[in-house]
Amino acid sequence: MVVSYKQSSLKLIEHLNTKMDENGYPDEPSWGYAFSLLAALELEHEQFAAKSLALFNRQNKSSANYSWEFVIYALQRAKKLIQNTNATSYVYAEKGTRMVNWTLLRQLNRVNEGRDSLKVKMILWGIKKVFTHESGQILDELKTRSLQYHAFCLFVLAELDQTKYHPLAKSWLIKGCQHAIKMMRADGCALYIGRGQEQIFGYGSLVFALEYTNTKYQLNLNASIEKLWSYVQSFQRENGSYPLVLNREQPEKENVTFNLDKPHGWYGYNTLYDYQPFLAYCLGRADKFKRGDYE
Repeated sequence: MVVSYKQSSLKLIEHLNTKMDENGYPDEPSWGYAFSLLAALELEHEQFAAKSLALFNRQNKSSANYSWEFVIYALQRAKKLIQNTNATSYVYAEKGTRMVNWTLLRQLNRVNEGRDSLKVKMILWGIKKVFTHESGQILDELKTRSLQYHAFCLFVLAELDQTKYHPLAKSWLIKGCQHAIKMMRADGCALYIGRGQEQIFGYGSLVFALEYTNTKYQLNLNASIEKLWSYVQSFQRENGSYPLVLNREQPEKENVTFNLDKPHGWYGYNTLYDYQPFLAYCLGRADKFKRGDYE
C-alpha cells in the first residue's frame, strides 16, 4: 500500500529520532542537523526539533568544507517557520562550491537573505543560457548529465519561482520538470544517469519540484508523480528508514557508512544523516504543495 508523503515523512522522522542521542547521529553529518531541525519543524515534531537544534548549535562549523549553502537554506526556512530569531540566529556564510546545483542554491540564499544584486541576476541568467540544454536538462557541469542534480536544480527553481525571479524561473522550471517526466521509466525509476544515480537526495528533490509545479501550474502530471512516488515509497523499511541508494538488485543494508562499508553507489561525502533528513523535509513540503499550500 502506498502511503502519503506526510505519513512517510513522519515515519522517517520517528526513525531518525531514535538514531539521534545526546552525542548526535551514529555517523556525523555535515548539514544533516540543520535539515533535521527543518524537517521536524515542517512536520511539527517538537521533541525532534529541540534535539536537532541543540546538536546543530554544538556542531563544529569551522571546517572550510562545511556545507554552508545547505545549512543557510535550512535556517532561513526554519526561521520562517519558528518565528524565533534567537533560536535560529546565524551568520550568513557560503562554502563556494562551483558546481551548478550549489551555485543555484547560493543565489536562492542570497535572494532570501536580502543580498540580491545584478550579479545574482547575471549568474541565474548564465546558468539558464549556458548550462540548460534545449531539452530542459540542467547540467551540473558542461557536457555532464546527472538526473539527480537536474532534480535538485528543479528543487531550487521551485523556490526561486516564489521570489522576484518568478518570470525567469517559471518556464525554466516547467520545462525541466517535463524533461524529468520524459526521462522517467515505466516503473517510476527516474535517476539512472550520471553522478548520484538512484540516491534519495535526488528523489526527494524531484518529488518536491514536481508536486509544486504540477499543483501550482495545473500541468496534469498526476499519473507520472504517482508512479514516481510509488517507486520511491516502496523502498521505505518497516522501521521508517530509507536506503541512501534505491537498488533492488543489491539492496543496501541498514546503518551503513561510507568509511566502514563503501556501499554501492555512494560517494565519500554521502551519509544517511544528511540525506534522510533532507528527504523527510522534501516529503513534508510536497504534502503541503499537494494541498495548495506554498508558504
